[in-house]
Amino acid sequence: MAETQGDGVPPDTGGVYAGPRAIDPVSEANHDDDPNYVTRTKFLSGVAVAGGAVLTGAILVPLVGFAVTDSVKGEDDVWVDIGPLSDFPDGQTTSLAISQPAGLPERRVFLRRKDGVLMGIWNRCAHLGCPVNYSAGGDTYVCPCHGGAYDSVGRVTAGPPPRPLDRFDVKLTKGGKPGEIAGTWDPTGAPKDAHVLVGKAFSIDPEQRPYRIHGPGEEVEGILKYLYPF
Repeated sequence: MAETQGDGVPPDTGGVYAGPRAIDPVSEANHDDDPNYVTRTKFLSGVAVAGGAVLTGAILVPLVGFAVTDSVKGEDDVWVDIGPLSDFPDGQTTSLAISQPAGLPERRVFLRRKDGVLMGIWNRCAHLGCPVNYSAGGDTYVCPCHGGAYDSVGRVTAGPPPRPLDRFDVKLTKGGKPGEIAGTWDPTGAPKDAHVLVGKAFSIDPEQRPYRIHGPGEEVEGILKYLYPF
């Protein structure tokens, strides 16, 4: 005879519960096969990727533009006659002002004639642009503003300058005729009536390799030469 509970109902013998429920479970749709469905995780991931792309573009576009456009940008090829070669004795460095096109300030150049080489060195410090002084006794250059020091050809020996002193192109002409530039002349073999022409400015690195002209404080080598404008 089967056992019964006190009210005459057979005891629970297990199995699936078929009685009333507080909340019936609701099956969730599976969107794994739906390519147009975007979950919260996918959405946030997309936002992160898009934000990274925008930030990268904001950095790279100006950087690449600066690297490309400035690398081919330079000064106009204007030559200024500063007088006969005989005005610049061998073994000396002479300081003189160079006139510029209308609206531009004068530049001062140290014209160095030594060991058969003519060299035009700009007196603008490569740190912040202060005018440097030349010491004939030590054949060196010193900036009075922040202690930048340079050797006889303008390479940095002390202080904050990020590169050597800038230079000017220097050429010789026959009889002072600017249209007859002959830059292959050695000063020791130039005609007696040769004149000196000073041209556009350019920057150099510690090995004296030429670069386009840079502003004060700007490096000409390494990654910082691209990041400087930022």
